[in-house]
Amino acid sequence: MKQFLVYSLLIALVISGCDSSPKSDKGDTTQSQNATLPVVQAGELAAAMETVTELELQLTGTIVEVCHGSGCWLEMDMGDGQRVLVTFPKDVYVVDTTAIGKPAIIDGLVTKEIISVKRLQLQAADEGASDEEIDAITQPMAEFSMEATHVGIK
Repeated sequence: MKQFLVYSLLIALVISGCDSSPKSDKGDTTQSQNATLPVVQAGELAAAMETVTELELQLTGTIVEVCHGSGCWLEMDMGDGQRVLVTFPKDVYVVDTTAIGKPAIIDGLVTKEIISVKRLQLQAADEGASDEEIDAITQPMAEFSMEATHVGIK
């Protein structure tokens, strides 16, 4: 009888300590929980960050690329051939690799880095561009990246 009570108590403790909420390593598919952040369409990101280099926001758009290995990053199209790279804190989120083409809303901090003309020209040379193509690079370019705190895929 004593053993029965001890085992019953142990089972009750184990069950009460279990989290029954569903877990997914494929990203949160619910709506964003932070309604206080400004909502910006991916195509309007460059304009929204014209005067700042960092901005916390909700980014909405269509996923155009996902890390094929483990879903550890994704890209959203900003238009004009630009994309914003979205990364996730280590071991917090991964996105289903079949999410390409799906709409998403992502909370997080977006950063803008200005890439100098010299660096762009060096990159073009490293990629085998012709002298004419390299000489045509005369303007710096902004690159956008985001560290997500919440990912919602519809």
